[in-house]
Amino acid sequence: MFGVSITERGHEILKAHLQKGDVAVDCTAGHGMDTLFLAERTGVEGKVHAFEIQQEAISELREKMNPYPQVEIHSTSNVYLEEYVRSANVIMYNLGFLPGGNPELTTRTETTIQSLDSACRIVVPRGIISVVAYPGHPEGAKEAVAVEEFLRKLPSATFEVLTIRQTNRSPRTPVQHFIYRNR
Repeated sequence: MFGVSITERGHEILKAHLQKGDVAVDCTAGHGMDTLFLAERTGVEGKVHAFEIQQEAISELREKMNPYPQVEIHSTSNVYLEEYVRSANVIMYNLGFLPGGNPELTTRTETTIQSLDSACRIVVPRGIISVVAYPGHPEGAKEAVAVEEFLRKLPSATFEVLTIRQTNRSPRTPVQHFIYRNR
């Protein structure tokens, strides 16, 4: 858990919730790091849905995911999650902007909250949703606050929320949330 990137920490925690044959979703595919992790964990018996809207990232993603026939790339907003996915064991969000891309093209608060609402409806019991928020830029700061407000309102009888924040770091440091559905 310590001395690793936020991505590696998230992957380590999610391993226990993702098996061969499961359905998983990467709602912010970007360069495909999370998509690749999900594809390797679900195997060819499973299914991975990857959502991405930036053409530059989609092209890179298609190339990287060539060896993984279980990956379906959706070049549309994750707001349409429920139109493509009925249920999922794991759903991942890595908010913000594409690393190395245009920082003006970033995830947006309203659509993120809409998509998270959908994710909470389709995640299966004992499934998990992972959200990494980046408060280090203006939209990201607004989005991080909105995500925490949304998560606080989830019914505790159905969902358990765990937040990992590096307390002795800058307030601009990424925050990771895990939403576990108990029933």
